[in-house]
Amino acid sequence: MLQISKHIFIMMITLLVLEGCRNSRSDTRVVTSPQERLINMLNKLPTVKSVEEWSLPDFITDRDGTPLKISTSHYDVYNTLDDPLILRQVPVFLESAFRSYSEVMGHSITVPEKLAVYFFKTRSQWEDFTRHWTGPMADNYLKIQSGAYYLNGACIAYNLTRQSSFSVLAHEGWHQFSDELFTYRLPAWLDEGLATNFEAYHWENGRVIFDANTNGSRLFSLRQTYAADALFNISDLLTLDAGRVISHTTFNVDGTQSNTRVIAYYAQLYALVRFLREYEYGIYREKFQQMLDDAYLGRWPLDDSLISEATQRDRNPTRRWNAIVGQLIFQTYIASSPLEIESQYRAFSNKIQAKALFKKKL
Repeated sequence: MLQISKHIFIMMITLLVLEGCRNSRSDTRVVTSPQERLINMLNKLPTVKSVEEWSLPDFITDRDGTPLKISTSHYDVYNTLDDPLILRQVPVFLESAFRSYSEVMGHSITVPEKLAVYFFKTRSQWEDFTRHWTGPMADNYLKIQSGAYYLNGACIAYNLTRQSSFSVLAHEGWHQFSDELFTYRLPAWLDEGLATNFEAYHWENGRVIFDANTNGSRLFSLRQTYAADALFNISDLLTLDAGRVISHTTFNVDGTQSNTRVIAYYAQLYALVRFLREYEYGIYREKFQQMLDDAYLGRWPLDDSLISEATQRDRNPTRRWNAIVGQLIFQTYIASSPLEIESQYRAFSNKIQAKALFKKKL
């Protein structure tokens, strides 16, 4: 009897252990939704402060993707992408860009509230959002093919290739950074020139390194500009804006608009900012730095009418303001006459485009 009881006891213990193992295994196999899995993944990233579900606005008809709000130290990202690889990189990329923007200033920048980024999985989502966000200007913004723009405090982007998406986010992110955080808005030559200097980057040990010297797209455009003998002089670059350049472009034989002047405009602004930061080991860099600092702090020597428009954020600057201020700050901080350094700038821009061509041949 004792022997039988012992066997029964051992069997009972064995059954309890097996049942416990089964229950333990079933507890770990918790089925979660794709959205929950993404949230769990993102919450583990050191750059991410919080992740939560985002209710996609009703006016967006394409419901594809996984709507999430991802918060970092400086950004709130409203996102519909569901690619884990891209989503892991978005927070790191944006914070790396912010750090690089601040490094241009030479000191840390305080953000009163987080900057908004909308990053959509599909162009149709981006188009629906753009119609709502831009209102009567929607037709103009819907012509954008690069995938992003900055307006009303937010960057609005949709996914292209990973390289291209991040490149345009960095470009538009500079516009957002300067427009939201500087006391004075920047004239076109300075704002666009700096934005183009953030388009080239690479990943290194999990960090993003921005390197204007490797911006192959702008260097190639600069080379095209030299080949076509379509160079603007510095005085023109200081007073122009993209709208004026586009409005004066010519048309091809087939009726399509030639973009030669637009390509030249952006390529030369890219080269001009590099010139002011790099030429002769940075002989203009300190002056350039002071110009940016005074824009941030509101210390440009502007009269009351120019200050009024410099601090406005509810509408785009007038072309008159852009032309006057663009030239004034250059003459105040860099050179009293742009003509004084024209030959230096031409030599520098020619050198960097030729050097890029040489590297490509190698």
